[in-house]
Amino acid sequence: MSRREGAPRRMFGPIDPYCLLAVLPMLLVAGMVAALVSVPVGLVVAVFAGLIVVFDSWANRPGPVAPVRHPRPQLRPVAARRPRPPAARPVPYRPRPGVRQPAPGAPYRR
Repeated sequence: MSRREGAPRRMFGPIDPYCLLAVLPMLLVAGMVAALVSVPVGLVVAVFAGLIVVFDSWANRPGPVAPVRHPRPQLRPVAARRPRPPAARPVPYRPRPGVRQPAPGAPYRR
């Protein structure tokens, strides 16, 4: 999407609070350098800290708002239900013909 299409994008967004963890100590150092060493060097450090805040605000700008498209609901065909087969009845145990069965309570032999 080009800049000419859609709503215009804002130039800057909110400042990330974690950006201030880098900028505030830099401003403290810039003030100490300006007071103790050299004012121009302190100003350079302060300008660099300001550029970090501007870049962070630029990086956090909101993206272009896409138009909302609501998808049409797809109608699913209703499948015909087949009747369930009747539940199987338990079959009592019957020994196979011709197989000798041990007497009830007799130990198992191989």
